[in-house]
Amino acid sequence: MDLSRHKAFILLPVCITTIFTSELLSAEPPLVIDAKSHQVEGKKVFETAFSAHANPTEFTLLFDLKLQKQSSGRYWNVFINDQDLGRLEANTRQVGADKKADGFQRVGYTVPAEVLKTGENTLAITGKGQPAAVRNFVLDPRPLKQALQLGTVTVKVQTPEGQPVPARLTVVNASGELPHLYNASQPTTAVRPGILYTLGTGDTFELPPGGYTLYATRGMEWGYDKQSIVVNYDQRQSHTMVISREVDTTGFIACDSHIHTLPGSGHGNATFEERMITIAGEGIEVAVATDHNHISDYRPFQKSTGTQSHFHAISGDEVTTRNGHFTAFPLDSDKAVPGGVKGRNPLFLENDDWGELIADMRLKGAEVIILNHPYWPSIPDGPFGRFRFNRRTGNRGEGPEFNFNGYEVVQPANKIPDFFYALEDWMSLLNRGSKLSAVGATDSHTVNDPVGQARTYLKSTTDKVSEIVPREVYDAFTQGRAVASAGIFADLKLQGQYQMGDLVPVNAIHADKKTGSKLTATLRVASPSWVQPREAMIYVNGKQVAHQTIKTKSNQPTDQTLSFPLELPPHDAYVVAFVLGDGITLPGWTTYGKASQAITNPIFLDVDGDGKYSAPRETAQRLIAKSQKKDGSFSPVQRKALLDSSAVKADAAILLHVQDLLSQETSNDRDE
Repeated sequence: MDLSRHKAFILLPVCITTIFTSELLSAEPPLVIDAKSHQVEGKKVFETAFSAHANPTEFTLLFDLKLQKQSSGRYWNVFINDQDLGRLEANTRQVGADKKADGFQRVGYTVPAEVLKTGENTLAITGKGQPAAVRNFVLDPRPLKQALQLGTVTVKVQTPEGQPVPARLTVVNASGELPHLYNASQPTTAVRPGILYTLGTGDTFELPPGGYTLYATRGMEWGYDKQSIVVNYDQRQSHTMVISREVDTTGFIACDSHIHTLPGSGHGNATFEERMITIAGEGIEVAVATDHNHISDYRPFQKSTGTQSHFHAISGDEVTTRNGHFTAFPLDSDKAVPGGVKGRNPLFLENDDWGELIADMRLKGAEVIILNHPYWPSIPDGPFGRFRFNRRTGNRGEGPEFNFNGYEVVQPANKIPDFFYALEDWMSLLNRGSKLSAVGATDSHTVNDPVGQARTYLKSTTDKVSEIVPREVYDAFTQGRAVASAGIFADLKLQGQYQMGDLVPVNAIHADKKTGSKLTATLRVASPSWVQPREAMIYVNGKQVAHQTIKTKSNQPTDQTLSFPLELPPHDAYVVAFVLGDGITLPGWTTYGKASQAITNPIFLDVDGDGKYSAPRETAQRLIAKSQKKDGSFSPVQRKALLDSSAVKADAAILLHVQDLLSQETSNDRDE
């Protein structure tokens, strides 16, 4: 007996029955569950009962959603009869969005077969997330693709040479919002509304009918591509987007030293696998895992996602207390975390003694320790504010020694009035004698927030990820051979050869025959075509001594080397550069503030020829000691003569610290 023939006869009635049932159900009118508008926020949830028939096939729940701020770690989830259909995702409005649009988007959730029952059913939105509004709940008796009339889009991202390249795809609808992407391909993608991180080889997603704009980006070293598309129901379309490197960072590697995952930190929304794709998609070459009081190892997830060649991973920890947060690395993920025990720790450690914690970080192997976002959650409540930081002198009214290696001067979480604020505080600490590197880091907890939007460019002998030397990474942070950056790359040199972190000896400082200047600073400024640097400033001992306007061309990369003739300071000094540019409104990389920037770490000048650098406060102490009597006392005449001397008045930072030291002596005399 030919069983194959009988199988065909058996299958044919089954297929006809299935098709007939599907058509019958789709012919039924959609069921309006609730047309009113409802808020879900705080402890206020949404729940309603409705009558329906059992669903032998897949149905779709449709409603309008307005949720414009992404949640982190906690979400609103949609349930029918206790069946979890999915969570609410933010449809974030982009810069330039249609102001007339009400912010609602029609979204759909699959209701699997047999979830509904004949009779009374329950629809609920419960959990805890950002405030949301929902309305117009409808049960459609068709599968999701039919109910939303979805069309299929496939996108590849490649270089001009045709090689696939990791990137971030950002999809914006006609109202300037990020639409939900349905049925996006897995597993080498990271997907959120309007966002798909890809390795570039070709990924597919579905959209409701309408006009959209696609953007492909890969961080601040790359250009972007933009394409307009029209999606129609049940039609497939394919696009290839081409991006190229526009910023040459030879001799430097891009590092984000502050990155989180949901499994490691307990909040955020990026899985380990998604985080690997986002790091690769933003062009970061050194990624430090810094989950809260937990040491994560990215390497197994790099292997599973095929991202080993895209970045070098370092295990670290964000040592988190209510008294401040620290990044510490490298650390061994198999050993106990600093300040805690092996395994997962609470979000906040009970011990908030910086001295003890930093000693423990060093004991457990940390070569680099960075104070994170010192102005978070606000200037008064951050570590600087709580320790009564004096912005002029760099002194602290109370609190521990600043014995870490640097702090995040360029950071999205820093709540500051302008970008000069953090720069000025950092230079006040340098003037006081603290040797702290300026660091740029993102603190990204989600797929949505681009890793490396703030980053640190580290001096390196190699530009190949496979050849990165961990020791060079650590030394670049601790020795200040680095640039803190957000959208702009900068590289400062003195006398054509001395670089960030170097000490310039007195015999290298000579007069320029043309200008009569003793010093020449050169500053290379580079940015992609979608970032416009506007001004470059040179500071000596915290004082701006030179300024140039940067002339850029619209939609063209910037790569200029500016020259600054500088007067030789009267005493040892440091030189830094600050570059400021426009804020970035490009979808997918819109800046957290209203500007882009770069801050170079110091180059030190040994003006007095003693073979070392002395900070302004140390120089002030030496000048005071020379002017004092043998018994250490001062007459009023001597004090005035010191304050009026050319040696003191020639440098504002030294004058400030002489005044501060003398006022302290006077205060001590009164106390006695």
